[in-house]
Amino acid sequence: MGKEFDVVGLGYTAFDFLAVVPYLPEENTKLEIESLTLQGGGPAATACVTLARLGLKTAFIGKVGDDYFGRSMIEGLVDEGVDVSSLVVESGKSSQTAFIMINGSNASRTILWTRGSVSRLEPGEVNMDLVSSAKGLLIDDLECEAALEAARRAAEEQTIVVLDAGSRRPGVDELLRYSDYIVASERFAADTADSVEDALKKLFSYGSKASVVTLGERGCAAFDGDVMINVPGFHVEAVDTTGAGDVFHGAFLFGVLKGWELEKICIFANAVAALKCTSVGGRSAIPDYRTAVDFIKTRRNGIDL
Repeated sequence: MGKEFDVVGLGYTAFDFLAVVPYLPEENTKLEIESLTLQGGGPAATACVTLARLGLKTAFIGKVGDDYFGRSMIEGLVDEGVDVSSLVVESGKSSQTAFIMINGSNASRTILWTRGSVSRLEPGEVNMDLVSSAKGLLIDDLECEAALEAARRAAEEQTIVVLDAGSRRPGVDELLRYSDYIVASERFAADTADSVEDALKKLFSYGSKASVVTLGERGCAAFDGDVMINVPGFHVEAVDTTGAGDVFHGAFLFGVLKGWELEKICIFANAVAALKCTSVGGRSAIPDYRTAVDFIKTRRNGIDL
């Protein structure tokens, strides 16, 4: 029997205020912003948007308050074609928000964020039938307990699990053991071992099919148990790096579901994440599949997509 959804994402979502500034201000000073953009964000949620733009049927499980920001996050996902029927809305609570300063001179970002008063997503609030109905499950490390229960169900249903390992938080080690593919940030890798190579080997040892470390504009490194590969990034005129890792994770899972080899998956994910960086916000410039393929073919001849 076929699966109803290509991917279910489970984790954190937030409403982002993105302010472009000419430089990061010093303490106790004032600085006029150059532009202000408002949009939904969050690791697993933005990965779901990425997958939807690439043409897959996706659903998101998370939790928001019943305020303006929560409603806006839901509307943003619905507009992208992401199913939100199992997203939990908590009455009387304020939603997660993030205030992001983007340095206009180099596209780096500084993030201030709050969970609001909304409670964490509980395992009992996760629609496990939805998890079972997906070919792939993408989880972040911000809702560890709920993600762990979902990953356990995914293992029973032969659903591929990709973990967005952003930070070493309590409970994340158990998540690693249930992940088919571990995609870690450079910071997570640094907290795991003294080098990227050693971190890849350590992460792979949890039982994954492959481990990956994202390296920003330098691309990524990956290990499949036999071969260590370094996949360079794509140069673009970057405007904002917010959400680049989230987009990478979504594009990575897309390649996994396509059955591509690891290096090809990494090339594709690097390209999609690079294109995202050409506009302000985590979602504004996420490409569709054809745009991503055309971009790769103009930069890397010989890649068969």
